[in-house]
Amino acid sequence: MRALQTKRDSVPELSGYRLSTVAHCLLWTLLAIEVIRNVLIPALDSVGPFGIWHVNGLYIICDFPSIFNFTKAFWLEHRSQGSSVYSVANHLKITSAWAGQEYNHSLSFGYSPTMLLVLSPLVYFSHAMAFCIFNSAGLLAIWWQTQPIRCRFGLGVLAFLSPLSIACFQQGQTALLTGAGLLFLFERSRNGFERIVSWQTSLAGPVLWALTAKPPLALTAVVVLLGLRQWRPVLLAALLVLITTLSISPMLGPGWITDYIHLITTHNRIQADQAFAFSHFPQHMANLRGVLSIDGNLPDDVASRISSTVWLAVLTMLVAAGPRLRLTVGGFWSVGLLFYLLFCPHVSSFEVLQVVLLLPFCIHAQIKKLSWKELVLLFMVPLLPYASPVQLDNRIFLFSGMLFLLVFISVYWRKSSGNCAGVP
Repeated sequence: MRALQTKRDSVPELSGYRLSTVAHCLLWTLLAIEVIRNVLIPALDSVGPFGIWHVNGLYIICDFPSIFNFTKAFWLEHRSQGSSVYSVANHLKITSAWAGQEYNHSLSFGYSPTMLLVLSPLVYFSHAMAFCIFNSAGLLAIWWQTQPIRCRFGLGVLAFLSPLSIACFQQGQTALLTGAGLLFLFERSRNGFERIVSWQTSLAGPVLWALTAKPPLALTAVVVLLGLRQWRPVLLAALLVLITTLSISPMLGPGWITDYIHLITTHNRIQADQAFAFSHFPQHMANLRGVLSIDGNLPDDVASRISSTVWLAVLTMLVAAGPRLRLTVGGFWSVGLLFYLLFCPHVSSFEVLQVVLLLPFCIHAQIKKLSWKELVLLFMVPLLPYASPVQLDNRIFLFSGMLFLLVFISVYWRKSSGNCAGVP
């Protein structure tokens, strides 16, 4: 009799999962069709250098084509012996060669040498083809992150139907793939890393190494893992960074470390070289820097410095406090991610899409009954990307929403609260 009752209870649960899976697949398919029709096919049909245009005195340079052009030039073209790859002169040289005319503007390559290795398998493709391959990987990453087995009801996919997501594909932003990397690390960390030599560590280490292509994001992941006292994948990733960076260091040119540090520490409209300053848009940022710079009328360099100080301070607190915060594993990852989105001065407007990770971080995909706290997240999180300042020109609304989520999760996703969300 008891077995029969259990079977009856499981029928609606199984039907609900199937319905969620079908709805998720349909929505993802609609997204894929939209991206293929309006982003990938036009890229393949483009004439002339793809991703860079000079129209009516305006410089238009797409993100991924620029990153890929830098990588392709690094591996395939002859480099000047007198300067590093991160120098302004090298940026202008390879951008001009790409455009087929003299350019005095360029997007800065603010990525670490890891990115040169991550993108190296693509260097023999054209810019347009590499762009399509990269965005196709982004589509698969969205499906993987938001499928109902990870994200309750698959609702996370709704965020990727937003205009911000389409703009993300048009630019070829890295936020889609890096989000998948963070979710992968979260899933591994729920089981812990008890040994240095284990399949968990062996998988997590290389993923964390790949994330070091974007140092601020990698630092966020490292801080979360150290705060959870899971240092083994951090050690493996650090070893991989050391080996890979040293292996290509002679190719990076003399003084590349100095040039790179200068590049990332002057990443604002005031201090950036004139060749790069045109591409900085704090008005499109929903973080502390954007609020201080645009709404607070502070100089962008001052706003960036204040934001950096706050961000490093809260990360230090997160590592030092660690288990004393009594956050669940999912709560810890959520707080680390929100610190990054709110306070890191180098967060692009497109990275707001990573707020979707709060759903798999905080809501277990297989619990039968949702609490009111989990329903709040399910309602808020998929809608936040629709409030991006890229579309609404309003930073305060999205900034306040993420700040609310930071406090909300910090209060309710604690081990002592009895909430099972995010608990291994």
